[in-house]
Amino acid sequence: MKTIVFIGDSITEGAADHESGGWTRRLAATLPDDWEAVHAGVGGDTIYLILERLEQDALIYKPDILVLAVGINDSRRYTAGRYEVTLEDFEHGLAEFARRVAESGARVIVVGLTPVDEPRTLPIAEDLHYTQIAARDYDAALQRFAEQHGYGYVPLMAAFELAGGAAQLTSDGLHPTPAGHALIAEAVGAALQALM
Repeated sequence: MKTIVFIGDSITEGAADHESGGWTRRLAATLPDDWEAVHAGVGGDTIYLILERLEQDALIYKPDILVLAVGINDSRRYTAGRYEVTLEDFEHGLAEFARRVAESGARVIVVGLTPVDEPRTLPIAEDLHYTQIAARDYDAALQRFAEQHGYGYVPLMAAFELAGGAAQLTSDGLHPTPAGHALIAEAVGAALQALM
C-alpha cells in the first residue's frame, strides 16, 4: 500500500465543506485502491506549527507523496501591523521543512494559496486581517520554494479568479465553499497524476 499525506491548515482540514469534508477527502475518494490517504490538516497552522508536528503527523507514515498546503495563516497580520510569520521567517521555515523531508525520500507537492475576499477579511475576527497582497506574496514564496527543491507546485489563484473569485468561492472570505474545495481537489489531483 502506498501512502499520501496531506498536511496543512484549516482549508486542508476541510473547513466550510459541509458536503464532502474538504478537498483532501474529495481527492482521497478518487485514489486508486493501492493508495491510502492521511489527513493532517489542523486549523490555524503556520509553517512553524506544521514543523512541530511534522514527524508524528506525517513522516511517521513513511509517505510516498507529501502534500503541503500552508501559508495563509502565516500571511495574516494584526491591526498593529505585525504579521503572524514574516515572509523571511516563512521562507526559513519552508527551508527547514525541505531539510527534514529530504531524509524521508517522500516526493512533495506544494499547494498554492487561494485568494481572499478582503471585504470580509479586513478584519476577519477581532484584529486579525487577511489581505490579497500578502496572500500573493506568500504564494510567490511557495512557488519559488517548490522550484528551488524540484517539488510540484499547484497554482490556485488564477483558477479561483476564473471560477468567480474569492467573493463567490469562499464562505467567509477565506475558507473555500464546497465548490472551492472541489476546484482545489481537481487541481491537486491533476498534479498527483504525474507522480503516481
